[in-house]
Amino acid sequence: MQQEFGYRTPESLVLSQPVAGIGSRGLAAVIDSVIILIIMLALVFGALVLNQVAPTLHAVGPLLIPVVVVASVVPVVYYVVFEVATAGRSPGKLIFGLRVVDLQGVPVGLPDSLVRNLIRILDFLPLLYGIGVVVMFSGQRPRRLGDLAAGTVVVHDHGVRRLTDAAAPAGPAPTSAADPGQPIAALEACGRFELDLIGEFLRRPGLSRDRRRQLARELVAALGARAGVQLDADGPQEDPVHLLERSYLQLRQRLSGP
Repeated sequence: MQQEFGYRTPESLVLSQPVAGIGSRGLAAVIDSVIILIIMLALVFGALVLNQVAPTLHAVGPLLIPVVVVASVVPVVYYVVFEVATAGRSPGKLIFGLRVVDLQGVPVGLPDSLVRNLIRILDFLPLLYGIGVVVMFSGQRPRRLGDLAAGTVVVHDHGVRRLTDAAAPAGPAPTSAADPGQPIAALEACGRFELDLIGEFLRRPGLSRDRRRQLARELVAALGARAGVQLDADGPQEDPVHLLERSYLQLRQRLSGP
C-alpha cells in the first residue's frame, strides 16, 4: 500500500502527508461508534421516558416510530456534521490525529462528506466494515468505497512532511539570515516567480487556520532555500502568514521600482 499521499498545490509546491492506515482508522471508528451508540440509546431512552409520563400507554407506538427513524440516520448526520464543521475531523479522528481531505489536500466539504458517509452503509456490510476493509487492502491507498466514490483520503494530520518547489534550481548551501523577520531584505535573488508564488498562496481559499500556517512555514523555508539563506518561520517573532504578507508587499514594491 502507498503510505504517502502527495498533491500539487496552486503555488507549484508538491506536498505529501502520511495516509492513515487501517489500524488508526479502525481505532478512530471505535471511538466514533461508541459516541453514536450513546446518542442512539439516549434517543430511545428518552422516548421510553416520555411514554411513561404520557397519559395513555398506547402512545408508545406512535412515539417510537419517529425516534427509530431519527436514530437510523444518526451515524450519517454525526459524521457529516463533524467533518464539515471541523474541516474533516470527527471526534475519533481528532483523538488519533486524522483528517479527511480531498485529492487536492483540502478538508472535505459537504457534498463529498455526504457521499462518503452514505456509502458507509455498504462499507459496513456484512459486519464491522467487512467490505470496507477488503477494499482498503486491495487498493494502493487504504481507501474504503466511500472514499473512492467521494474522491477523499484520510491522512495523519501532522502537517506537511515534505515540500519541493518544482521550479527551484540547485543552489549553494543555505546560510544564516541575520533577521528572520525581514525575509525579503535577505532574499535578493527573489523575482517575479516568487512574487506570484506568494500571491497565489495568500489568495488561496478553503484552508483552515492551522493548515494555512503550516503551508506558510513551508513556503518561507522553500523561498529561503532558493535564495541560499536560512529563514526561521517557527520563531516567536511573527506569524508565518503575516511574514509572507509583509514579504509580498516588500517584494512587489522592489520589483515595481520607485
